[in-house]
Amino acid sequence: MRTKNARPITPAESEHMAAVKGVPCVICDAPPPSLAHHVNQGDHFTTVAVCELCHVGKGGIHGDQSRWRLRYRIGGTVAELRAINDTLRRVYG
Repeated sequence: MRTKNARPITPAESEHMAAVKGVPCVICDAPPPSLAHHVNQGDHFTTVAVCELCHVGKGGIHGDQSRWRLRYRIGGTVAELRAINDTLRRVYG
């Protein structure tokens, strides 16, 4: 949910997020549409394609992150960077 003080999303950001939502989940490979999880809040280019379960489910990114850690064998910033790279490969590769 966007706050009322957030700057408007640019056409390029909107296009990128639409492309991210059009690829499978980078954690479990669930088919699209995916959600665009923002690794850095407000930075629409650092988004990761994830299904709803991997995003907000018990083991998801906003849960205990067990799916995230199992997929990338690590947590924290390194896992975030790997997920961003995986998303970019799926979108543009």
